[in-house]
Amino acid sequence: MRYRIDREALVLNLDLKGAPSAQHALDQSVVLLTAQPELWGWDWIVEAPIVPEGASIEQIAQLARMYAAQPQTLAVSALVSQDRNLHLWARVMDFQFAGRRHLVVQSHDAALRLIETQQARRKMNRK
Repeated sequence: MRYRIDREALVLNLDLKGAPSAQHALDQSVVLLTAQPELWGWDWIVEAPIVPEGASIEQIAQLARMYAAQPQTLAVSALVSQDRNLHLWARVMDFQFAGRRHLVVQSHDAALRLIETQQARRKMNRK
């Protein structure tokens, strides 16, 4: 798994394409999020053209428990994937991660546009 942190835009980009397994991606994510807990409140782009092998409900639940211990913020996770069923899992994650919306998009560019739109809406609502 690779990641990129855009401190200016407050966007975390997780690239799961090279992850040998879902557990490996989870372990690396936990290390990153423990070291930099402010990332929980940022918007995320999660690139997973195919959901990593071995992905489980319990792994997502582990992340959700960690997320619940953080200050609640509004954020979006743009899931870049060709998996036709990922939108179902995304809806479940909306309930697991209060304040965070999970939306499936087809490309990295679409993820960036989605996040820009969401950030502009949040900024307008604060005024």
